[in-house]
Amino acid sequence: MKRAQAREANRRALLKAASDLMAREGAAVRLEAIAEAAGLTTGAIYSIFGSKNDLMVAVLADQISRMDLALHPGYDPALPLPAVIDRYVQTWIATYRGYSKAQTAFELQLLLSALDNGGLRHRLADLLDAEISQLARLLEDRVIDPVRPSERTTPEQGLAIAKAMKAVLTGFGLREPFMTGVTELARQSCLALTALAGQPHGAPAGH
Repeated sequence: MKRAQAREANRRALLKAASDLMAREGAAVRLEAIAEAAGLTTGAIYSIFGSKNDLMVAVLADQISRMDLALHPGYDPALPLPAVIDRYVQTWIATYRGYSKAQTAFELQLLLSALDNGGLRHRLADLLDAEISQLARLLEDRVIDPVRPSERTTPEQGLAIAKAMKAVLTGFGLREPFMTGVTELARQSCLALTALAGQPHGAPAGH
């Protein structure tokens, strides 16, 4: 095995070990335990990731990237805004349902640990901002209403809708195990966000 292949294999092993252990033990899990579960040394963690915080963020980034592969398969530029939102949400629901309990538990533990760790909180904020920006680009320059095809979403409107969609989907994702009918309610709630693009440019909400 070439050096680059070995390094990538070690990286994947550490990501899985960190995800599994943190889901069970929380953010206090020791680096030694992660390294042992991966069959490596703590030196490998520092060599590949730099620090425990960097490893934790890398696990979340890996999970986000795998979900993004399903959510961003190349949308037709001609799709109007409601169709893009509907397709995105339905794909998100199908992908999220495939999440293991360990993956969900890991994300919750990581977010909780970030409340008391300013450096980790800033790293996660940057990562989530990038995720929202990617969705915003998918939503901009879309026909808002087929009756008025010349009216398209601006970058600002795309960003506003993306932020609201992520908040809605995150909230419903946390409640999905405890509520019935959550998926359809999440879909309808996100579709209702098209109203954010229906405001005249520069007009405050409610006018």
